[in-house]
Amino acid sequence: MSKKTNKNSNGKNKGKKKRKKKKSKKGLIFLIIFLIICVPLGLMSYNYYSLYEKGGIKFDKHYVGHDVNIYIKKNTTPKQISYALEDINVVDNSFLFYQKAKNDGVAEKFQAGNFTLNTAMDYNQVVEALQKPQAPTNLKLLIKEGQTQEDIAKTLESQGIVSYEEFMEACNTLNFDYDFIKNLPNDPARKSRLEGYLYPDTYFLSENETAESIINKILSRFNELYTSDMKKKAESMGLTTDEVITIASIIEKEVKYAPEKNIVASVINNRLKKGMKLQMDATVLYAKGEHSDRTLLSDTRIDSPYNTYFVDGLPVGPISNPSIDTINAVLNPANTEYLYYVVKSQTTGEHFFTSNYNEFLEAKEQYVKKFN
Repeated sequence: MSKKTNKNSNGKNKGKKKRKKKKSKKGLIFLIIFLIICVPLGLMSYNYYSLYEKGGIKFDKHYVGHDVNIYIKKNTTPKQISYALEDINVVDNSFLFYQKAKNDGVAEKFQAGNFTLNTAMDYNQVVEALQKPQAPTNLKLLIKEGQTQEDIAKTLESQGIVSYEEFMEACNTLNFDYDFIKNLPNDPARKSRLEGYLYPDTYFLSENETAESIINKILSRFNELYTSDMKKKAESMGLTTDEVITIASIIEKEVKYAPEKNIVASVINNRLKKGMKLQMDATVLYAKGEHSDRTLLSDTRIDSPYNTYFVDGLPVGPISNPSIDTINAVLNPANTEYLYYVVKSQTTGEHFFTSNYNEFLEAKEQYVKKFN
């Protein structure tokens, strides 16, 4: 009886081992199939949604036999385009492609714009496609709070939309049909005529934009946000639109900690009422024409209508392009008697405020020592 039991038991064990081996083989086969099918798909998916940028060209990277969307900026050279085509596997050798395109007289016919190419295209198909851009695409222009007219001009040039010179000349010479522009003081001392009115926002531009059309879009946004109620509020405060924007432009550059904007607005108002020079460092840097973290004593002596250490009252015009929040802070200043402030935290940008000059000097000395 015991022998039969052992025999049956051994048979069962052998059967279990066979079944385990079969399951193990099936699991291994499944794993191999998964790796063969899913890993390449995963890589293709990763590359399909990976956006690359190189040498003025944006493109989605794909594997062989797939479409690839490519955007070529204005003024991109044929050689740069050739390099990008090799990066996205549209051509095998960028040097040979460029040399052949150059020798065939087609390299200079490559256009800016959006294109859909395929990694399986031959030379002639690629060359032909690069001469026929798709419909104009939307480009993004981001104007940040506190940027200047010159900053915007440099951004537009770096994106290949319009040149720095074109934009600056259009800002300073062209006429735009907005009341706030028509009412600007006709003062030749103003460095950049539209400074303060190039509203900070994100703008979508097409390939065929001109400096004039871009400026119109930006001014239209300012016109939309600076409402008739705001104009009336300014008038009730005895301020012109240009004075409001000038004060806001100073605050935009002076204040990093947003809750203090209306407090600094009150400081400016209080100093103006007392006939005190504003002595705002941001105006010195604008007059100097340089970005700097520190204002030197020699800088405060710069002979400029923008330097509020040098001139009485407000500078000749705005020194940056302020946000609507900062403009509202000017129209709704805090009720204080403060005349002075000094930075007390470089991390948050918070200030120490006082109406007492000796307290100001003490605080200034304290924080200067702390930061140095």
